[in-house]
Amino acid sequence: MKLLLLKVYSQMSPRNEALAAWRALLEVHERLTADMDATLRAEHDLPLAWYDVLVQLTESAGSLRMHELADRTLFSRTECTRVVARMEAAGLVAKERDPHDGRGVYAAVTAQGRAAFRSAARTHLADIERLFATHLSDEETTTIAAALTRVLAPSR
Repeated sequence: MKLLLLKVYSQMSPRNEALAAWRALLEVHERLTADMDATLRAEHDLPLAWYDVLVQLTESAGSLRMHELADRTLFSRTECTRVVARMEAAGLVAKERDPHDGRGVYAAVTAQGRAAFRSAARTHLADIERLFATHLSDEETTTIAAALTRVLAPSR
């Protein structure tokens, strides 16, 4: 089946290397995020999706409007609302009304959320090193970062 797909794709695309790179990117992302999620759950009882929310909030001085948080994560707005509600129930974030616009809602990291982030960050960074960086040279990581940044540039 895989051979048939490659044959079909090769007839559709003059750049087989681009297709191979795309598939490798998807496979690496799927495998590494699954492994990182399992580690964070086992060691910190914190799903990778929650960690991502904590990263975004921490990097944004502690709070973001819900639609901004959804845009910075890989969640739809509805899914972001659900994740934040679960995190709020766990005491990691709090929802706050915008004092200038009563329709707006912010997600804000709590002290408990900051502590969870600090604790989990060590584990997550160790996973990045163990699962990703150790397999690449400094030159390769620079090349990958530059190439993926160029891919993202038109959408920003």
